[in-house]
Amino acid sequence: MKQLIIFTLSLALHHQAFSQNNIRFSQLNFVQGVNNPAALALDGRVMVDMIFRNQWFGIDGAPTTVAVNGQYELMDDMAVGLNVYHDQIGVDQTTSISGQYAYRIFLENRNAIAFGLGLGVDNKIADYASASTIVANDPAFSGSFSRVLFNSSVGMYYYAPRFYFGLSIPQMFQSDFGRKGADLKTQFHYYLSTGLYLDAGENFTFNPHIQVKTTQNAPIAGDLVLRNTIMGRFSLVVGYRTENSLIAGVDMLITPFIRAGYSFNHDIGPLARTKGMSNELYVGIALPYNNSREDFGKRRYINNGGGFMTNYKRNYKKGR
Repeated sequence: MKQLIIFTLSLALHHQAFSQNNIRFSQLNFVQGVNNPAALALDGRVMVDMIFRNQWFGIDGAPTTVAVNGQYELMDDMAVGLNVYHDQIGVDQTTSISGQYAYRIFLENRNAIAFGLGLGVDNKIADYASASTIVANDPAFSGSFSRVLFNSSVGMYYYAPRFYFGLSIPQMFQSDFGRKGADLKTQFHYYLSTGLYLDAGENFTFNPHIQVKTTQNAPIAGDLVLRNTIMGRFSLVVGYRTENSLIAGVDMLITPFIRAGYSFNHDIGPLARTKGMSNELYVGIALPYNNSREDFGKRRYINNGGGFMTNYKRNYKKGR
């Protein structure tokens, strides 16, 4: 029954699957560079973010997504990135690779606004031959179709010690193709991400985070994530996704260089038992993570002994 549901959904959405769906994670506050080329190297000079999402666990052909975003801060006002992801639902799959560039303009109190651009290619595949059908050797499902398409992304990101706001279009030239390879009209997907850092006591930091995705002829989708960090290392997460599911998770800074997180979505709608639970795993590496968000332009890093040091050589204002 579960396989039949996902297969039916895949067929019903096939002609819109590639043009209507963009990847989306509940832990987007950790991997904002995946969907926003302006949000690069925010928490360290060299960073790699890796995330995997398995939706509707236990259902064959359910959506699965894996993304890797590498980032490097060239200078205080410039950063570059490499973004790679693979997304699959039923017979449809997309593999994408793109280079990213972000330029930052520093404002009063060393806050910054960044503008980003990404350029790359998508490999889109419709593998009909892998589908299980009730008619043996059905000629309608005897072949597969593949195409490589150019793509790009744009975004902006405002960064302050206690507030951040991002807006992006991850797919500027997102085309679809049917059995004859005909392109369909591009429809932009707009992503908005914003959040606050609030002191909730000597050892607690409260981080409410909202992400919203919208496109033409589709309902607005969003996540509200409430993250409470204890002693700067351990975090508990609860939230809600507009597709009528609850979010819960944990994350922690394991070492000055590694952090990891897990979250899940539990559907509370009428199809809760059929759809199953969705799971996300996140691992991030930085060399190392910034110990503070108080001064974006004058980065402070954790030294090898575990203490703090100031990187004076890379002070943006030096010599100006």
